[in-house]
Amino acid sequence: MTKKAVYYGRVSTSEQAETGLSMSMMKDETIAWAKAHDYEIVEFFEDYGKTGTQYKGLKELQKLHRYIQNNNISAILCWRLDRISRNDTEFYTHTMSLVEKLGMTIASVKQFPDIKVIPRVLIGVYLGLATDEVNSTKIRTKATMLHRAKQGYLMGKAPIGYLNKQENGHGIVVIDSEKAKYIKKIFELYATGLYTMKMVSQEVYKMGFMDKNNKPYPVRKIEHILQNIVYTGKVKYGKNDDGTDLIVQGKHVPIIPTSLYNKVQTIKRNDGKPYSKHTDKTYVKLIKCVCGGYLTGYHSHGAHNSGDYVYYKCHNRSGIHKKIKGIRQDTLDNVFQDLFSEIHIPKKVVELLKGKIIKALDEIYLTENLVYESNSKRLTELRTLIKKATEEQILNQSILSESNFNKQIAEWQEEQEILTENIKQTTKINKSVYSNLNTLMKFLGNIPDTYKNADTIGKQRLLRMVLEKVTFDTENQKLHIKLKPIFQALRIINNNITEHSKKVTTLPKVSSRTILEYLTKNIEISLKNKVTTLKTLATKEKTDSCESVSKNGAGSGIRTHA
Repeated sequence: MTKKAVYYGRVSTSEQAETGLSMSMMKDETIAWAKAHDYEIVEFFEDYGKTGTQYKGLKELQKLHRYIQNNNISAILCWRLDRISRNDTEFYTHTMSLVEKLGMTIASVKQFPDIKVIPRVLIGVYLGLATDEVNSTKIRTKATMLHRAKQGYLMGKAPIGYLNKQENGHGIVVIDSEKAKYIKKIFELYATGLYTMKMVSQEVYKMGFMDKNNKPYPVRKIEHILQNIVYTGKVKYGKNDDGTDLIVQGKHVPIIPTSLYNKVQTIKRNDGKPYSKHTDKTYVKLIKCVCGGYLTGYHSHGAHNSGDYVYYKCHNRSGIHKKIKGIRQDTLDNVFQDLFSEIHIPKKVVELLKGKIIKALDEIYLTENLVYESNSKRLTELRTLIKKATEEQILNQSILSESNFNKQIAEWQEEQEILTENIKQTTKINKSVYSNLNTLMKFLGNIPDTYKNADTIGKQRLLRMVLEKVTFDTENQKLHIKLKPIFQALRIINNNITEHSKKVTTLPKVSSRTILEYLTKNIEISLKNKVTTLKTLATKEKTDSCESVSKNGAGSGIRTHA
């Protein structure tokens, strides 16, 4: 007797390129196999160009699941099991549990005719190999891209003003001469402080800068251009250990000078609007929904105009949740406040760490002085050079032509702006470091009060240090908190457990040395990349490659450079 079945096929573009898999080949082989095994395929479901690691992106697989619940189907046919999923957890959660509930089976053309007779451990092996392959590929790809980025190559699609090009087997970006002039004009107009982003868009539109529909670019696009550091010849990719952006000198030619970029960022920061969109939202990018996405923070008025409150909820629009309800920020504050009150750090460790923090502050203070002194010294030299060169030009004593003189003055003035910005950046970096170390020092002395009184950034710093994972069950309104092992071991379990804490009967022992090493590492993370960044801001003493002598015969000291 012929049995009814549905077919599911999936291929990602990368797999198609690397292994030669194609939809038609898998489909044809499955149809032939079905005929030979007395199956009639009544419906076909195919996800093209989709990864098998995330169920929420597989729309056709979701349709298949709804279809088999409403129709009398005997089996799901696939070419290989990893076509359905490359994530063993999601396979059992979404597909296998449904198949077992409906009394169906799964048949793999290349592996097995009936999943019911396959030992569960072997199914795990099939999927585990696929999962491991995906994870290994991700690790290799991420490491390769990070290595390339650190060498100065721009990853991904070139922004407007540049073009992607292949050179010696490597992808590089080159200046798009047609559009680069518009990018430069956008920065120059906004830097005057006389134009809004919308006005800038309208102005460059008149010059010929328009989107594919021959319309002015939206304000959002102009803003994206103005904040893109790639235009200064740098590459931003990944994060440093302390969470700051990793920025390196790129191999591509800059379209605008760094000084112009810095001036634009200063104007953007001082336009009367908050620089950060999440200045009052503590838990942004910290709590994940069980569906995999982060909870999003938003403002909402309480009942009967009782006040303005911050809420967090999942904004997954795929229909995966039957109901979505937010959780208030002050509720989360209370939960984490109680959690921090259960952590106790031995006094011996506290004393040792305080010494390390003081030592760290000394290091950042010395580095700050190095940056300030070197940049200030060079600024003084530049002012003297510009003054001297201008005097010689006025008195017709300079050996430079007018064009070379103007070019040299422009270079010195740009260097002045960069050095001034370096000094400002140093102050900003130090403020961040001092804040982090100050929070950590207070944390050691009084953990509960430190969290309660900390600002948004301070709370986020403490949460990242203590938490391993936080998930929120959107439908059941349950918060699941997983501490890092060392802090789980440090929790004091009281008899009076609040409703949001789970009693832990056995805690692993943790040595003072382990605690000290972990917290010391956090101090190092606060310093490592910051100090490195500061050192790069220190200007090295400049030496001339040849002896430059001005017309008036000044052979040493301050000279007008030829």
